[in-house]
Amino acid sequence: MKISYLLGAALAATAVFIGAQGCGASTEATPGGIHCTPGNYVFCRCQDRAEGTKLCRDDGVSFEACTTGASGECVGGEDLTDPGTGTPVPPDQIPTPPQEAGAPGSPVDACPGKPIAVTPGAAIVVDGDTTGAASDLQGRPGACAVGGGGPDHVYDLVPTGSGSLDIQVQGMDALNPLIYLRSTCTEEASQSECAPPLGAGKLVKIQANVLTGQHYYLVVDGASGSAGKYKLTLKLTTGSFCGDGKVDQGEACDDINKVDGDGCSPSCKGVNGDPAGADCVNPHKVAMWKGTTVSGTGSTTTYANTFNKPGTSCDPTIGSNAALDHVYEVTAHSAGTLKVTMTPTEPTYNVQLVARKTCTDANMQAGDTLTKCNVGSAGVAEVLTIPVTAGEKIYVAADGALNAKGSYTIKFELP
Repeated sequence: MKISYLLGAALAATAVFIGAQGCGASTEATPGGIHCTPGNYVFCRCQDRAEGTKLCRDDGVSFEACTTGASGECVGGEDLTDPGTGTPVPPDQIPTPPQEAGAPGSPVDACPGKPIAVTPGAAIVVDGDTTGAASDLQGRPGACAVGGGGPDHVYDLVPTGSGSLDIQVQGMDALNPLIYLRSTCTEEASQSECAPPLGAGKLVKIQANVLTGQHYYLVVDGASGSAGKYKLTLKLTTGSFCGDGKVDQGEACDDINKVDGDGCSPSCKGVNGDPAGADCVNPHKVAMWKGTTVSGTGSTTTYANTFNKPGTSCDPTIGSNAALDHVYEVTAHSAGTLKVTMTPTEPTYNVQLVARKTCTDANMQAGDTLTKCNVGSAGVAEVLTIPVTAGEKIYVAADGALNAKGSYTIKFELP
């Protein structure tokens, strides 16, 4: 089993073959586009522009160091500049010697698996053979459970950047491949992605969003007890995505998971649910971008009385309010007028909306004292409009009049 990094097309263009020492008629193209025969030499050029040759290694992809016929030294190292653009070839596209992943009984045969650092930009190819491997894993109930009984290989993938990871396995001969990805190697329930079998010798694929430094366990399995050779290709493309823990433009939130009802929707666009806290210490965070509307559901039944003022008069200097409340921290990423609408889902729930610029200070109601708190009748929606500047945080409490509590829907708009 071998692992090799694919060389980019720009570098392949510099592989000029020379006479009897170059590749002959039997030469085959490697996946990266380099044409060479193991044991033969190809042309190379040094940084001082001297001409040299380099030996094609046994893997048919990578080379020994470039040397010149005069001194054997390549002054300054090999020139890896793309002749078409004049730009250097990225180091992560320069092929490296293959690594032996091991025979049956080696790390690839059981959890935690064969470790592979997946570097952005460079495709990694693994030539494997599950013949003789142990059969100790299977996918969770469903399409990938048919791997039970088939020999399997395990890879511990650790991305060095966050983004989209493309995984492909090309089955060969009798192997009917299926692949699945887990967050815990030994737990079927932690499976996040599955590519079910399509038949012997077929190609199966997975695309998954991954986080830098996290461990992802890839299982290459065989359906119906099948085993044989395969080619695994991994390609990581960095970029932001919902679930990377960073609130990107257009997202209302990002809590790294795909669980709904925990305060941030799987799409990162909604704020359904009741997260822990929802007070001034741990407010329910909402990001607002120009032209966006963010909706959510929530309740006040399990929280504390964080906003104990104002009372039903909405004057923070008069009275108090003993009702439980749900506090949102709304960050405006553009100047404008923030509109908040709270609608009770029970006809007996008399809702109250209060907005502050300082969460713990009742005297810092957003805007005019008597206009950034609304309370009316039971079962009726309340609306606040609040001028905001870019980068400003406003603390909005979904509250109740007197001791009222219940569930509601809430909508934030920044036209």
